[in-house]
Amino acid sequence: MDYTERHKQLELESAEGARHSRHAHYKPFGPEWGSDYFGKWQTIAYALFALGIEPGATVLDVGMGQGWTTVFLAESGFTPTGIDIAPANVAIATERAERYGAAAQFAATDMDTLDLGRAFDAALVFDALHHTTRQREAVRRIAAHLRPGGWVLFGEPSWLHALSPHARRTTKELGWVERGIGVRSLKRDCRLAGLGAFRRFYEGTNPHGGRPRDFLWQTARLAGARASSAPQMSIWLAAQKLPVA
Repeated sequence: MDYTERHKQLELESAEGARHSRHAHYKPFGPEWGSDYFGKWQTIAYALFALGIEPGATVLDVGMGQGWTTVFLAESGFTPTGIDIAPANVAIATERAERYGAAAQFAATDMDTLDLGRAFDAALVFDALHHTTRQREAVRRIAAHLRPGGWVLFGEPSWLHALSPHARRTTKELGWVERGIGVRSLKRDCRLAGLGAFRRFYEGTNPHGGRPRDFLWQTARLAGARASSAPQMSIWLAAQKLPVA
């Protein structure tokens, strides 16, 4: 078993263990998750609406984990299908959708070999691409599932993620691949997959209290993310499927 397949097996085992944890079913709610995910979702919603994704549009949620983004997409008026490599995550996501009465579909499949036999109006790839060592193939597969003119929105940790103690600990303890994503390499792989017309988006800061140093830290993070990258702030890149010449 090579490195990539080994890491995928460990990811499956980790998801199966999480299925029996009460915390897994409530992400992103609760103090153990903080407020970060709500800031990420705000950025996702803003970007999708800014890209002109219409209500009712079909959206492929790639690497949806435990499905909270898929449910939020449904509650935002889209018609989502969430996919994840781990059947345990699909089970958690299905239970979540049923609990909220959200119209969402789910499937257990690997983004590296994605082949659903249908096309979507848009795709979301949030916190997922950095877990694969086969980025170019994954991007190609995702692009193949977009209708001409459809948009894919990537939201991934920057190159700083590779230096993160938390990412290193996750790799050591769980065996997951934890890469950082560079905008240049992502654009390159998108172009090879027939995607272009790139648009960048930027997330806001975390909520903070009244201490001056909190304000200064958040301001520095916001400026850093706009110029290049900042700790715990994702890079957001949208790419459109171009017509075949």
